[in-house]
Amino acid sequence: MKSFFKLVVFTALSAMIIVSCGKKADESTSKTNSQSTPTVAGDFVLESTGVTFTLKGTSTELAGIIFTPASEWTDFGPSGMRQASYAFSALEGETDSATVTVFYFGEGGGGTIANNLDRWVGQMELAEGADPHSFVQKGEMTADGMKVHLIKVNGSYNAGGMMSGATVKKDNYTMVGAVLEAPEGNVFFKLTGPTKTANAMAEAMVGMLKATKKL
Repeated sequence: MKSFFKLVVFTALSAMIIVSCGKKADESTSKTNSQSTPTVAGDFVLESTGVTFTLKGTSTELAGIIFTPASEWTDFGPSGMRQASYAFSALEGETDSATVTVFYFGEGGGGTIANNLDRWVGQMELAEGADPHSFVQKGEMTADGMKVHLIKVNGSYNAGGMMSGATVKKDNYTMVGAVLEAPEGNVFFKLTGPTKTANAMAEAMVGMLKATKKL
């Protein structure tokens, strides 16, 4: 857990520095982290991509908290069950954007923390039929005294599957999930995207969560 907390502290301290969108993330990252192959489970670790963000987007208030996204993200606002939705454009070498969606179902709503995180992990698929639950990175941190539960898993992401039941398999993806125990109920943050772009967005998401405050 020491490496995780060092990275979180670094992210929080660097949250206000300006993004360099023209910066190329290390292309070796996507090559060495083949997401169709299971990775070792362990503590939650952020992978530095060399991309920095400014937490100056439009703030959202819900569940007795306020959080402010990166201004470099595209903000799609709330829609349906989503209380907020963001995208970060694909980095060089990848074609899909990474996305963060935020869910809140009221105090006591939405199911347990464990059940939600397990369900998200179950949307990932690993090579050779490996169980993604056996290859999850897990961690915890606090934000203004509130506990935040974190997971990260690499693999193929089965996107969709809600109302239509159809899914689209997206290889070489990373999922990062977070559940913040807010004063008025749990708030769920789900990030998915191609590995390099997702890792960059994850750094900003953790910084956003670390800076979240109670109202």
